[in-house]
Amino acid sequence: MSAGPGHDRTRKLVVIGGPGNGSLVWSTMLDINRQGTGARWQLAGFLNDFESRVLDHPVLGPVTPEAVKTLLREDDLYFLFALFSPNNRQEFGDRLAALGIPGERLATLIHPSAVVSELATIGSGVCIQPLAAVGPGASVGDHVTLFSQSYVAHDATLADYSYVANNASVGAYVTLETGAYIGTNSAILEHVTIGAWGFVGMGSVVTRDVPAHSRVVGNPARPIDPTTRKPATGRT
Repeated sequence: MSAGPGHDRTRKLVVIGGPGNGSLVWSTMLDINRQGTGARWQLAGFLNDFESRVLDHPVLGPVTPEAVKTLLREDDLYFLFALFSPNNRQEFGDRLAALGIPGERLATLIHPSAVVSELATIGSGVCIQPLAAVGPGASVGDHVTLFSQSYVAHDATLADYSYVANNASVGAYVTLETGAYIGTNSAILEHVTIGAWGFVGMGSVVTRDVPAHSRVVGNPARPIDPTTRKPATGRT
């Protein structure tokens, strides 16, 4: 299991995003430091397109490749992407890819209360929040967010940019393809595949595969309308 940079000194963290998800990343970082195990982190600031300060921390520049290139000149500076909106996920993924951040400069934060099997594989740029659980044989890709009390069962596969909201349950051998979104309090039955950029609404129970770019809601989950793509902003 990969957990990001080593433990020998403090790393500086740049959060790409705003006060919403950014506050959760910051809180996770503070709890890691308080626990006193693993790498220590210092919040250097944010990248944000609209604000001059976020959560009383400096905004170091806009969310652009030029701003990132400048910051990459500083040693021990790592990035975590926290821009998110259910309707803009693919645009935000495209923006992240365009920033050109090397994989070795992506931070992975795992909250001390999370239970992550040593037999799981965790990618880069991942944030695993309080009381989340990841079972043995699970594979979590890059830029994945697991929110508080979410559960990923054994041998599940979560591709890059997947998002599992709080109290959601991903069953054994489930596959979340790129950018799949699993809403609060939802459950995915074993062996089900959620297609790329698919959307599972809160409280849903998914018993069959969900096609790419589809939205499903309910118990059992049924399709509603195709995922609508809207212009991305940096206000999350």
